[in-house]
Amino acid sequence: MKMRGLLALLLAWLCLPFTVLGEEAQPIEDGRVNRALLVGCDRFLSQPDTTPSSANNVSRMAATFSGGTLGLDLLLTAPDGVGSMGELAALVLDAFDGADEDDVSIFYISTHGLWQDGMGSSGMTLLLSDGVREVGVTAVALRTLFDQIPGQKVLILDACHAGAMIGKGVDGHLVNVFAGPDYVVLCSSGGAEESWYWSGEIDGERLAGAGYFSNALVRALSVEGGFCADDNRDGAITLTELKRCLLDTHGASLVRSYPEESDFVLFTYDTEQHSARRREALVEGVSFESDVLLPQEPAVSFTFNVVSSVQVAYQIVYHRQGRWDFDNAQIIYDNNGRFGAWALPGRTLDPGIHQRTIGVDRQATGDSGYVLLQLLTIERGVPSVASSRVLCVPPETGDPLLSVEAPAAFCPDGFEELTFIVRHDVPCELSVTIVDGDGRTVRRLSSRQASRPEMLDPAGTCFTWDGMDGDGVRLPDGEYRILVKAYVGEEKYEFLSGPVMLLAMVG
Repeated sequence: MKMRGLLALLLAWLCLPFTVLGEEAQPIEDGRVNRALLVGCDRFLSQPDTTPSSANNVSRMAATFSGGTLGLDLLLTAPDGVGSMGELAALVLDAFDGADEDDVSIFYISTHGLWQDGMGSSGMTLLLSDGVREVGVTAVALRTLFDQIPGQKVLILDACHAGAMIGKGVDGHLVNVFAGPDYVVLCSSGGAEESWYWSGEIDGERLAGAGYFSNALVRALSVEGGFCADDNRDGAITLTELKRCLLDTHGASLVRSYPEESDFVLFTYDTEQHSARRREALVEGVSFESDVLLPQEPAVSFTFNVVSSVQVAYQIVYHRQGRWDFDNAQIIYDNNGRFGAWALPGRTLDPGIHQRTIGVDRQATGDSGYVLLQLLTIERGVPSVASSRVLCVPPETGDPLLSVEAPAAFCPDGFEELTFIVRHDVPCELSVTIVDGDGRTVRRLSSRQASRPEMLDPAGTCFTWDGMDGDGVRLPDGEYRILVKAYVGEEKYEFLSGPVMLLAMVG
């Protein structure tokens, strides 16, 4: 659709082509060697064409990984599609040839993900296609393939419903076939969710699109984004740091991971080399006053730092009928402090801290709902998402009808996690704690955390507990319960789950 005559942003599911790159870099000091394979599929037989979004995802990821910045020893890409499991297997064995138990093998794929509610763990498939051949690949098939590679495997799955492959963000309880010490899995979306990419046009000319998740990932890991995933600025980016950064800056879908939390170092970079370089981010330090908006006067306040003069706009997307309504998104241009539907020539923001408050259409949210705000930077007419945030608009009053759906038992020693769903009828703030048999809190999973839409039916929020206390110490075997507190307006509601058994490994 036309957006005020300037951009047509056509947002669709990220249901996402063979070029080979070799990138020499020095192994990191502990002798570990990092290798990566990046695969993208755009042309399909059974699903919509996404050209050139997936190829662009691979291109941007390759640029981020290459040049020695993140310590890769070898980088291979297949941006134009893979048409069979045999072809994928050949690529994997070639890319990770020579890997040993100390090495890390990173696999990224951008493609269509197929899933329907009620499917078992083997039902979720990622599509491999080159426009001529097409086949679906299950989590079991991926694990079987990557079990042939020694060392640590890091799988980054950029597709609709990707979280179903690790049993997260879905109704019901699925087995995570990647459970074990040798796998780290990062998914662009929960199992019930869609992922999203953008494409557009200016004056009738089609722009090269890309995925929102891959954009956030690139910013988190690159000079372009100031390596914003590195919380403590120690030059080592862990899974926990990366996931926290993505949850904070990527709003179009909910990033899922296995393990839920981990200090495993995914990437390293030279802090001295890159702190001395001129910052390349145009906008950084985006901070929101709150993720929760007042239903009677919904408005979002935030600050951000402009590093280099740039044109800025804000895209507002409402959650309607169970999905983000990108087709009717609203773009507001920041004309140097004046908001408008049109960009004024030369209206860039000067470097420095800027504070903004933007009102939200109350009719669009109704009594309650969710809003996605994306901060865009625009260079030569081409937009890029600098940050995005999901905003929760709870009702003024109303019982959320809390309940908890959880498995009866789990075994952390067997690398299992307890993944459960807190059901709530309306958007709200949630505090979730694990309590022992005496009612004492042993782990706090969230504290007045604003809920986000996860496409679950009925509505709910998915949480995961690894069996550890807040200090990372494995708790004793025994009976535990899940205590939930929900805040709606001035009211607080509570629900205590039935018992969940934490089991020791048998045998």
